[in-house]
Amino acid sequence: MPRNLTTLDRFVLGLTTLFVSPRRIAKLGAVVKPATLLKFHKALVHRKYRLLFSSSSRRRKPGPKGPSAELIAAIVEMKRRNPQFGCMRIAQQIAYAFDIELDKDVVRRVLAKHYRPDDSGTMARPG
Repeated sequence: MPRNLTTLDRFVLGLTTLFVSPRRIAKLGAVVKPATLLKFHKALVHRKYRLLFSSSSRRRKPGPKGPSAELIAAIVEMKRRNPQFGCMRIAQQIAYAFDIELDKDVVRRVLAKHYRPDDSGTMARPG
């Protein structure tokens, strides 16, 4: 009585079909049906291309990675020392001091994510 193949057996057999020419797969039918080997091979090829060309959430997206940790620290520290400064002024001051281009929207996003005003001595924003 033939036993059922496990997932590992199927994977190994499918992997071996990568190294066997399609004409010779028919001769391997004594071990496993040729149609089964061809299905395994097709599934592995399909999986390979799905992994290569899919937009997976596990992989990092290409493009800018955001401001560096030092720039974030500089923005937050400037806002902490000068709470009256707005995003435009902080961007201008840091751009002038460090000779880099910095957009006010980057400053706004950094402050929204990383800056929390102290409760002691500073006024909370209405809202």
